[in-house]
Amino acid sequence: MIFLCRASRSNGRWLWPILTSLIFTLPAGAQEPVASSPLSADEVIERVVEMNNTRARALDAYSSLRTYHLECHCLSHKKADMVVRIDFKSPDKKVFMIVSESGSGTVRDRVFKKLLEAEQESMRQENQRLSAITPENYQFQLSEYEKSATDEYYVLDARPQSNNKFLFRGRIWVDAKDFAIIRVEGEPAVNPSWWTEKTDFQRHYRKIGDFWLPESNESKTKVRVFGTAVLTIDYRDYQITRVGGTTVASSQQRKLSAQSSTD
Repeated sequence: MIFLCRASRSNGRWLWPILTSLIFTLPAGAQEPVASSPLSADEVIERVVEMNNTRARALDAYSSLRTYHLECHCLSHKKADMVVRIDFKSPDKKVFMIVSESGSGTVRDRVFKKLLEAEQESMRQENQRLSAITPENYQFQLSEYEKSATDEYYVLDARPQSNNKFLFRGRIWVDAKDFAIIRVEGEPAVNPSWWTEKTDFQRHYRKIGDFWLPESNESKTKVRVFGTAVLTIDYRDYQITRVGGTTVASSQQRKLSAQSSTD
């Protein structure tokens, strides 16, 4: 993902196209089996799609806090922070509330707030289809299969079916028990701007109750002339409501609630 390094009109040319690559990055089939792997790539993705649909049907709503931090090691050094509360209601409604913000106003206005706008855009049904983890959007090849006493997962190489701004090329890690994506690494399928030389991102997920939700996101972008920008997003304090009314909180949230009750 790309970030603004200088408050000039020309910078806006490369900012917006690259912002979208952070929002629309989730992957799908090839058939090459890996030695001792129980499933092929197509079989893994088929189960991922099935389980994603099952979890989506069970999710009614969630809320969480999200912390954005950006440092631009550029001609003029800039950094900024923002804490945002997110309220999601299935299937496609998100409400954002800025809790606090500090640092460069340029970064906050032209990066963080644009990211929130892009995320709202990504909730549209057509955009969800274009960025979904399905064979229609990706080809996958099984790269690794690893199993230990505590973990079992598949690593798949992801290649986009088209040069679409919503897609990426890279790798995904799939939990072999839940068939949930636990990690994604890659770069945008299309370089969204001449200003961008290289963008790499890493995204991690964690399990809360029966659901897998984002835990962290880091992207590094090398910008022509200006330098390198690093954006990190941390997700915490999840409170999830299942269809039927059952509420599940993240372990961190439960710990904070327990401390409050004893004070």
